[in-house]
Amino acid sequence: MSLQLVQRFDGWLGRRVALPNEPEEHTGQKKTYLLALLALLGMVISLTLTTWLLQLPILTKYGLALIGGLTVQILAFLRLKRGLKWFIFASNSYSTLLTFFVILRLGGIPYSGGLIFVGLVCVVYAMIYPSARLLWWSFSIYLATLVLAAVLHPYLTPAPEMVPWKNLLFFVMNSAWLSANILLLIFYVYKKQAELATLKAQRLQAVDELKTRMFANIAHEFRTPLTLIGGMADLIREAPQHQLRERTQVIQRNANKLLRLVNQMLNLARLEAGSLPLKLVQADFGTFAKYVFNSFKGLAEHRQVRMHYLPENQSLVMDFDPEKMEEMLGNLLSNALKYTPAGGDVYFSFHASPDTLTVHVRDTGIGIPAESLGYVFDRFYRVEGEGHYEEGSGIGLTLVREYVRLMGGEVSVVSKPGAGSDFSITLPVTHQAILQETASFGNTPLPVEPVDIEPFDAENGKDSLPLLLIIEDNAELSQYLRLVLGTKFRLLTASDGEAGIRKAIEQVPDLILSDVMMPKKDGFEVCRALKNDFRTSHIPVVLLTARADSASRITGLEQGADAYLTKPFNKRELLVCLRNLFVQREKLRIRYSAPLNGNDTPQTHSLDGVFMLNARSILEKNFADESFGIEGLYHALGISRVQLHRKLMALTGQSASHFIRSFRLEKARDLLLTTTRSVSEIAYETGFSDANYFSRVFAQEFGLPPSDIRKGTAKAVT
Repeated sequence: MSLQLVQRFDGWLGRRVALPNEPEEHTGQKKTYLLALLALLGMVISLTLTTWLLQLPILTKYGLALIGGLTVQILAFLRLKRGLKWFIFASNSYSTLLTFFVILRLGGIPYSGGLIFVGLVCVVYAMIYPSARLLWWSFSIYLATLVLAAVLHPYLTPAPEMVPWKNLLFFVMNSAWLSANILLLIFYVYKKQAELATLKAQRLQAVDELKTRMFANIAHEFRTPLTLIGGMADLIREAPQHQLRERTQVIQRNANKLLRLVNQMLNLARLEAGSLPLKLVQADFGTFAKYVFNSFKGLAEHRQVRMHYLPENQSLVMDFDPEKMEEMLGNLLSNALKYTPAGGDVYFSFHASPDTLTVHVRDTGIGIPAESLGYVFDRFYRVEGEGHYEEGSGIGLTLVREYVRLMGGEVSVVSKPGAGSDFSITLPVTHQAILQETASFGNTPLPVEPVDIEPFDAENGKDSLPLLLIIEDNAELSQYLRLVLGTKFRLLTASDGEAGIRKAIEQVPDLILSDVMMPKKDGFEVCRALKNDFRTSHIPVVLLTARADSASRITGLEQGADAYLTKPFNKRELLVCLRNLFVQREKLRIRYSAPLNGNDTPQTHSLDGVFMLNARSILEKNFADESFGIEGLYHALGISRVQLHRKLMALTGQSASHFIRSFRLEKARDLLLTTTRSVSEIAYETGFSDANYFSRVFAQEFGLPPSDIRKGTAKAVT
């Protein structure tokens, strides 16, 4: 109950002293100040009552003066709620000067009952607040009163009321409670230092995490274009005349992307250093805005997003920096397109008054969670969570905010998860720059839709080629991988983790090549999901990523990844890695397709072993039933026909029908070696309805007809 009262009082006090949008640390300091005044007021009241009972009128009047001063301070501070350091200085000065005059009235320092320590406590009390100048002023006032009291002592007459025993009593009492106050203040300072040390450590940790996230994002932004530039250069060197224009376009586009990223980072550093000037021109903002909007139409069509241009003013002549304005609007439109799914809408509008221009970029995308809205303009901040991963360095919106501030404007965002976001920029309208009749725009490379590059020599129609699933969200890198791998594999592609998992379960490929940083589900989640599903647990997974740190590599391997390659990768290294994994899978096929002897059972330490054990157990119960076939087996295992076929082909190299037939033939051979039944009887007992067909497939499987088993050739067979 008492704890609840304390908490309620603390909350009430915080509400009484807090100002709108004030840091919590400042509110805490003000609460501490008021609590200290209230505690001091209670102590002074009790001491004043004691002086009245002991008939010490000078000290009683002193106490009443202190009570009045403390009360006025409390009421004034509750009303003003600001100027904390000045309230502390005024309080300390009032208490020190009042105490000095009372000491003189009592006859000097030896007859003051220890009041000289009051000024010292005031100085110590001022030390807990960060105003060194006022602290020195408080100390100077206390030192001046101390020296002056000592100088005037020979000329003072002791007050009759301060008899020795009363003087001694009050000296002890004042020393005790003032020492207790100093001790509490020391503990408070130590506590604050500990809190500051903890806060500093947390901030350093946050900075380290921010740097780690920043380097991961920047590395991803650099490594992917470098992979494409290097890869396309290799392809041009191997086939100089084939698709030369398209491949050089990929190189140029990714070089521009790197240049844009470097320029953004340099501009952000110059902005923070205050060394990036505005290059204002006076031109038609309407024409400029239309140009920027149109430059994103191709990208919008590629993403199947509708764009709407809705200006209230077709023409608006004003001062602006074309390069910075282009980057600002480009970042907002690019983000809107990134986070708007196919079939969504992006709206670009602006309206002007005589003094201000307001630009809106609104989308119907996935929106931003409420807890992230306050951080979206922070450097390197990226919204985490399902659906929010897209390529980016995390500095685009920071640049927008800094450019807007440089232009004397404001930027804000309103968003609702699932309903989209609305970014608005408000800028002052001025007409002071040189009028530019014909504006020249387009100095900054703007995004265009990717060029589709189909594998020119991929023989994807050959069923003999292994089936490879590529999970990669970057369209150009996915196209490059198709070029490199199209002649060696039949290919499936997925653009995010969820689609990759779905395709892997439906198609059961022989190999999977997956990026790590992807939307919806990252590569680690993909790997974990597939390795923990018995339908796909046998598939080798190669993680291809820009995250080159050992922690990410270990995480990938812990999730079950069979290999981990970093961008930019070597084409030959990738091919060798995939080939080796496929060879290892072939060795596993040999192990699982080998006939079981006696009581041998497959190893069950893996999901693959459990799957094979379950399949054999089901066949053990049903092999004598000639109507039991592929349909019965996949129904019993709880998977589809395609999944059963792909799984058995991956583990044994046999189709489902061949696997069932081989199991029955193994049983038939055992019966031929251990019983005296006829061949026809054994054929019917093992699920074959035609004895002639049984003899023919038995000879194909073991190289000898079943009748030879009983003519002394069993040893040769086994």
